[in-house]
Amino acid sequence: MADRASQDYIRSAERRLLNAGDLYRQASGRRYDDAYLELSDVGMLIWSAGIDVISALMVAVGDTDLGTSTNRRQFLRRLLKQQYPLVDKPLDVVGWSYLVRMHNFQHNLDLPEPQFVDACNYGARYFGILNSLLPTTLRLPEDAYAWLLNVR
Repeated sequence: MADRASQDYIRSAERRLLNAGDLYRQASGRRYDDAYLELSDVGMLIWSAGIDVISALMVAVGDTDLGTSTNRRQFLRRLLKQQYPLVDKPLDVVGWSYLVRMHNFQHNLDLPEPQFVDACNYGARYFGILNSLLPTTLRLPEDAYAWLLNVR
């Protein structure tokens, strides 16, 4: 199998985020309790897109041993500490927790609506931070994840 480039991961992340947005809009006219299966798929796509963006960051700096999501989180923790040394609470802890909520929702189907909304809203900000760490030529278009701010 060919080695994947950062562009491949960004293309995958963009596609997943746009698909998640489409699924969310399809489900948004229904009660949360009636649409939780569809919304769990939204969560799955958001989680996967986050992992894709972190993978793109890793490959962009020459780290091709992607390993597991734990490896990605450790990489991200180091990178964010370097980029934002004066931030009290590490950005990886805050942002990662929202991605993990989506991942858990995907498997457990029990994320309460207010937490789903928060995870989406804060997820948009986290994607913005991750996006800013990418080289300009690799960045996601903001409309791929900006819709997360409008989840209510």
